[in-house]
Amino acid sequence: MKVLRMFLAAALLAAASTGPALAADDELATRIAACTREKDDALRLACFDRAAAPQEPAAKRIGATVTAIETRTRGELVVTLDNGQVWAQKDSGAYFPLKVGDPVTILAGTLGSFRLISGNRATAVTRVQ
Repeated sequence: MKVLRMFLAAALLAAASTGPALAADDELATRIAACTREKDDALRLACFDRAAAPQEPAAKRIGATVTAIETRTRGELVVTLDNGQVWAQKDSGAYFPLKVGDPVTILAGTLGSFRLISGNRATAVTRVQ
């Protein structure tokens, strides 16, 4: 049983140290490193279990309704939603038909990116408020 725990600890440390050094990996490595200082076997295993448990993810999808639309000087849309959030279009290059009252979805992407989806069209946005 002790060999299994040591193997698990080694596997968790190896998994945390491989791949690109992203913030999530750094957090996992920090949580695992804290567990290695625990002397009691049962408490150390419980610590590893907590450290390896998936963390609560942020909302990946938000549904809302457009309450106001403004246009910046370069043509980018600034969209206010019924939940109070304000999102600005990153690029004005493409035509993006949107009007007050339209239902939209904000979809979280990778590396902190977001897309505003309306019907079958989508555009990259950034949160203003």
